[in-house]
Amino acid sequence: MGRLALALLTVILTTPLAAAEFGPETEDGWPINVDGVVLRPPVAPAGQLAQGDPLNKIGPFTVYPYYPLLTAEVQRLAMDHPDLVRLTSAGKTTAQLDLWLLEIADFARIESGEGIPLAEREVVYLDGGTHSNEYSGVYFVTELAQFLLDEYETNETARWIVENRHTWILPMTNPDGSNAFGRLNAKLVNVNRNFPATWGTVEENPVLNNPGPEPASEPETQGVMSVMLAIQPDYVNSIHCCGNLWLHPWGAEQLESPADMQMFTRICDEAFADVREDCGEIWSTIYPASGTTADEGYGLVGASSWTYEMSGRGAIAPWGQPGIQDDVRVQERESWNGVMHAFLNVEKYGARPAIIAVTGDAGALDVTVENVGWGNLTFGNVTLGGVSVAIPPLLPGESATIRVAGSFDAGTTAVALDWQKRHWLGPQGALTLDVPLAREGGRLVGLLDGDAISAAATEDGASVPGAPAALGLGIVALAALVLRRRA
Repeated sequence: MGRLALALLTVILTTPLAAAEFGPETEDGWPINVDGVVLRPPVAPAGQLAQGDPLNKIGPFTVYPYYPLLTAEVQRLAMDHPDLVRLTSAGKTTAQLDLWLLEIADFARIESGEGIPLAEREVVYLDGGTHSNEYSGVYFVTELAQFLLDEYETNETARWIVENRHTWILPMTNPDGSNAFGRLNAKLVNVNRNFPATWGTVEENPVLNNPGPEPASEPETQGVMSVMLAIQPDYVNSIHCCGNLWLHPWGAEQLESPADMQMFTRICDEAFADVREDCGEIWSTIYPASGTTADEGYGLVGASSWTYEMSGRGAIAPWGQPGIQDDVRVQERESWNGVMHAFLNVEKYGARPAIIAVTGDAGALDVTVENVGWGNLTFGNVTLGGVSVAIPPLLPGESATIRVAGSFDAGTTAVALDWQKRHWLGPQGALTLDVPLAREGGRLVGLLDGDAISAAATEDGASVPGAPAALGLGIVALAALVLRRRA
């Protein structure tokens, strides 16, 4: 523990508060910043770590990536994996520090025509360090980025995620607070109380939880909201510490339960079966809180939205955990498994229709649709030959057969579905499938079974603007989408 404390103290005292640059290298291969400070593990003997190893690793320890160290590390990831990551900024803080944003996908394969187009993928957004004294939130999401990028070639799960999801990671939401080792930002505002969705619905402690003078008054809040609006994520998660709790909207008791409560409850049951009692609404599982990132992710874009309060096992400070000896994936296993569950199952986090049968004759086709998602399907359509017919409401696991009139024959016909994924704000999904039809005893029959049809379909979600467009959105647009109180 003494070596770890020395490492942390050296990083803190020898690294300037301003943003570092990933600049020249020393003889040992360690990058230095513009002020000449070597961004190298200070207690590691020369050559102990190979060039290109994560900069927040010191021997067996994973160390909190203090802002200049984080800057160097995300720049290393971008330089080492140019085909997999795009590094941009979601904006500037009061102290003019960048809100680093990593966009992760197999961009080279997509450009070559081999990868799944981004518009057909589920979008996942994660951030850390909203409360920057809760150190492990930052190293958790940094470790996640390292896992996806550094292990893309060697880990089957990492590779699948990169090639099937569109991932956005903002490792440190509050770098000004990080430099002061504090819960608040440079204006002494708690960013996790400043989001408009439920701002002002709880009487907050003005010292620890100052919500700011008005909703979205803070540059960090504005940066996160601009990203959410641009990328329209299917899943939002803001990582905190330390309570071993997994929280979803809403933050205030006086608000109604979320419209998608059934979906949130199913995720708690499936992803946290071993710790189910610690998963639930913010207000009842930890305490009432207003203006949180989780509430905003759901209120602003209708995402399946979460806050993880990780365990902080082995904390060496009362407010969090600047470093750990165990691998993050082992020590924070419940939270790691929860995030992995989201990556691998996010298409089920809401309504999800699948075509399980197509039959008919020359004058009409009967399309059987099953809701394989975990939320109620309240609105949707089947479209064949330019004719659209509504899908009746379906509970999870329910199915219905929809008759679509037209002129049909053996061959391939396109069957399209569109639907509302979740109740809140109507995020939309779409599936299009070319179904081979064959004649069997005078009838037309689709030749794919339900699993094949569901797996073969492509999803055309909302178009995803590029990062420059995302970061140029005005605050006027943010105010227009403020969630009205429902007390």
